[in-house]
Amino acid sequence: RAGNIPKGVALAIEAKDPALCKECADILVSLKQFADAATLYEKAGQFEDAASIYIKAKNFVAAQPLLAKVTAPKLHLQFAKAKEAEKDFRTAMQEYEKGKDLDSVVRIALDHLRQPEKAFAIVRKFQSAQGAEMAARYCQSVSDFRGAIEFLLLAKRNGDALELATAHDTMEVYESALGADGSPDDYNNIARFYETKQQFSRAAEFYGICGQFHKALKLYLQCNEIDKAIEVVGKAHSEMLTHTLIDFLMGESTGVVQDPVHIFRLYMALGNYPQAARTAMVIAHQERENGNYRSAHQTLYETYRELETRGIRVPTSLRTSFLLLHSYMLVKKRIKIGDHVGAARLLSRVAKNISKFPSHTVPILTS
Repeated sequence: RAGNIPKGVALAIEAKDPALCKECADILVSLKQFADAATLYEKAGQFEDAASIYIKAKNFVAAQPLLAKVTAPKLHLQFAKAKEAEKDFRTAMQEYEKGKDLDSVVRIALDHLRQPEKAFAIVRKFQSAQGAEMAARYCQSVSDFRGAIEFLLLAKRNGDALELATAHDTMEVYESALGADGSPDDYNNIARFYETKQQFSRAAEFYGICGQFHKALKLYLQCNEIDKAIEVVGKAHSEMLTHTLIDFLMGESTGVVQDPVHIFRLYMALGNYPQAARTAMVIAHQERENGNYRSAHQTLYETYRELETRGIRVPTSLRTSFLLLHSYMLVKKRIKIGDHVGAARLLSRVAKNISKFPSHTVPILTS
């Protein structure tokens, strides 16, 4: 305070008292003696105050080792801006990262250090719209349209991403990047793209996602993808669409009757389990009449399992038919392991209902 600053600084340092050093540093700041103040702040362990003064004075050599002891983002950002102005981009990027200014990290990685993969990883992890826009611009500048589409979507510029995907025929990239986060309009645009390309199955898939079930059903039937058509009708729960599909399956709209198993699957998809069980019985009966016992068994097994899974009582007629077919299917397995008595008991059960196995009456009875 008497104006003998060098002697005062020397005495404070000699005292090795952190509290005294800090008090003297505060006095020096008020006197605008910043260089000496920084020295005493450093001796007092007040590294943030010391680093701040060094940075303002552009004494980066003195500031840099102190920053390792500093957590305040604002000091790292001040240092980063200063180093960027000096074109020391590598140090600037490191300090921006410590200061949590990740958009600046992305900018420097792309514009100055040519480290796109680092920039892309940061954008994907932290989902910054500004960072994503920079990444998209970079990708377009190097004709990486797939990357540009991904980052445009992250930047919430879905329209620009769609336009790019359409122009460069990379709609699958747009789909993948969009995932389940798109709006109905986004999925409708994808469907229309595939429809114009006459990729009707893909178009139907996305019409289904955006809730345009009538268009999805029409295109699936056009492609004869019956299982997917059934899935759409199951989701829609629309009587009109159900009747449209049944007409198709019964051949009323095409003149070609489809496999009855599709009717069964339709009722299952609609949750009409009693009707599904009756249909399964009809299908199994036809298969059994034709000697296709394995197919009949599989149909009844799937129905049995589905009903039990959903806690629905299995009709006695279905249970009995399944038991007979299951007994028949087990005979060869029992014989193979030498259990002839067990095989005979199973055949005895089947023989009592021999009328249900018209194609194999003689082999069953003679066995």
